[in-house]
Amino acid sequence: MLRKTLPWSVPLILWWAMLAVPASAQHFQQVTGTLTHVAAGRNEIFGVDGNSNIWRYSASQKAFNQITGSLVQVAVGGGTVSQTDDVWGINSTGHVFRFNYGTKTFGQIRGSLTQIAVGEGTQDNCHPYEVWGINSVQSVYRYNYCTKAFVEVSGLLTQVATGGGDVWGLNGSSEIFRFNFAKAQFVQVTGVLTQITVGINDVWGVNGNANVFRYDPSTNAFNDVTGIATQISAGGDGVWAVNSSNQIFRFDPSSASFVQVSGILTSVAAGSGAGVFGVNSTDSDTVYTFLRP
Repeated sequence: MLRKTLPWSVPLILWWAMLAVPASAQHFQQVTGTLTHVAAGRNEIFGVDGNSNIWRYSASQKAFNQITGSLVQVAVGGGTVSQTDDVWGINSTGHVFRFNYGTKTFGQIRGSLTQIAVGEGTQDNCHPYEVWGINSVQSVYRYNYCTKAFVEVSGLLTQVATGGGDVWGLNGSSEIFRFNFAKAQFVQVTGVLTQITVGINDVWGVNGNANVFRYDPSTNAFNDVTGIATQISAGGDGVWAVNSSNQIFRFDPSSASFVQVSGILTSVAAGSGAGVFGVNSTDSDTVYTFLRP
């Protein structure tokens, strides 16, 4: 079991949810559909299957419905009280697409990327969302909504993550970087990670030994957390992790520790209001959502 003792808080929405519902009543329930990748935001959940088909979750139907197009990766995020989630994707040749709510289809956007991340924008009117991507040679790009184009940002990264208006990245040596908006550049932060995730007000990661870390803004460093995880996801719906045995854990603020949740997942995605979804690739890519009755 993953355990930790930390003094700082987690998103308020998760804190309330965990106090209001007994742990015994919470569980993962299978959702109709099979996916290899799922992404959750404030109100939207999208996924792709093994044939690059695109699927959008319907809360009323409690099932995924197919969307026209072909993608291998999808990113959802940035939704607030005043704006919907923005949904982006990449196909097998690296072409970039953005979901159009009016036509309910994905339209191509100029650019070529191998990874894309979407979050809330807080800097200016030209960036109502933070949409960042990396291409095949590790160049970094930020989408500008005024010019409707991706603009290259100095630096080389292999992974980028955004949330709560914050942007982080990792390079090929697993070094950690945080984007400084005032300086318009990435600044290195002490530590080494192989995966990073950004929530509403916190940043988590895992390293090559599957150790878990959490960023402490007071010291500008990542603190080692006792436990093992192979993948971690943070959002307004909490902080979730899976280990090498595909066991599932969530951060419980009342005990300041990670506690195991029944079920088996190979990957988990924490939304910021839309819920927590996961995929079990060991069982024909079955999809699950976490229920708080």
